[in-house]
Amino acid sequence: MNYHTELFCATRRLLLHLPELPAQYHGEERDMPRIHSAVLMGILLGAHIASEPGAQSFPARPVRYIMPLPAGGETDLFARVLARRLSDIWRQNVIVDNRPGGGMMIGTDYAAKAAPDGYTLVHVVTAHAINPTLQSKLPYDTLKDLACVTQIGSFSSVLIAHPSFPAKNVQDLIALAKAQPGKIVYATGPVGTTNHILGESLNTAAGIGMRHVAYKGGGPAIQDLLAGNVPLVANVVLEVLPYVRSGRVRAIAVMGPKRTQSLPDLPTVSESLPAYQSGTSFWMLLTRAGTPAAVVKRLNADVVRAMQATEVRERLAQMDIEPAGSTPAQCEAFLRTEIETWGRIVRASGAKAG
Repeated sequence: MNYHTELFCATRRLLLHLPELPAQYHGEERDMPRIHSAVLMGILLGAHIASEPGAQSFPARPVRYIMPLPAGGETDLFARVLARRLSDIWRQNVIVDNRPGGGMMIGTDYAAKAAPDGYTLVHVVTAHAINPTLQSKLPYDTLKDLACVTQIGSFSSVLIAHPSFPAKNVQDLIALAKAQPGKIVYATGPVGTTNHILGESLNTAAGIGMRHVAYKGGGPAIQDLLAGNVPLVANVVLEVLPYVRSGRVRAIAVMGPKRTQSLPDLPTVSESLPAYQSGTSFWMLLTRAGTPAAVVKRLNADVVRAMQATEVRERLAQMDIEPAGSTPAQCEAFLRTEIETWGRIVRASGAKAG
């Protein structure tokens, strides 16, 4: 027997034992069934409102944290750190559930079709803003089916080269690519990822034709660069930083809209090439659209609180990620802007999903 059935039975028993009406109301005995029904409905309605998500203590059971990327990567490792802090705050298990594939769409779609109760979160990255334009069809509506909890942070990508590659900056690279049309190769992770789109944006802005080579991930691309099999790789700063600092690769330029904290002397592509377009790379936490506002507010407050923990802040700093911790409204406004920005870049580059 569920909660509401038990409540109905208990209320019915209570009404059967109500005292008789005073004598002056005996003429209204015919209305007693309706009075009893009204009292019963009032009690049940009050109980229903009290049991709505947001009116009770949240969370009352474990929370699922969808990671639409493979286990073991930097994004996944950070998610597990954040999940532990949230578990401490909520005194409930927060289960990191890896559901990779489909350009991040498989895991995102799972969250988009979950119950709108706040018990399913999804950690999305920049591809979430790229996919609406890049993909011919999405199984969910990016803005209508998911609600923003907070933007976790933003970061940049860097174009790196093998030490033997002759170009040392963006101007050198453009001159070399024009002198050797179609011969310069750059590598990234899978087709349609942020770094691929940024590489194509560079091609478009400079009027050059570097050829793209896609790998299963950024790690294998870097290993091939170190081996001298490809001359250039575009990847997120957190993955290339150790190689840049050790001198095993040369940093050409930051591919994001501004310089990075970890490589402050490295210029952006747009400083040398104003026509170059770049969106912001980001991490964001979402939940199912339709989740009660009180629950979204609680999620936002607790995630932002968890981000203040020393362990979380140190992890973000190590990865050169600028923390955000925005409100749901700020997060949504940011996402809408990035969808428009990345949409323009994708359309201008002519990039297609693999």
